[in-house]
Amino acid sequence: MDKDFITINLESGEQKDAELISKFSIEGFGDYVIYKLDGKMYGAKYEVDGDKTNLITDLSEIEKDALYEVFTSLEVK
Repeated sequence: MDKDFITINLESGEQKDAELISKFSIEGFGDYVIYKLDGKMYGAKYEVDGDKTNLITDLSEIEKDALYEVFTSLEVK
């Protein structure tokens, strides 16, 4: 199975490829991704703005709980 990757633009200006682990929606909140970067897993909301996608990490408690559930389900597999 081929892996999917996303390019992350770091605050330092550096770009890194991250493995896309999961992409999903939370009804009433939006779209989210879980990705692996430098051996660590991260989760973020994403919004498409023209030709680029913005990752948003400032999440509500409901969003954090939903991401945690997805993380947990992925760790079991």
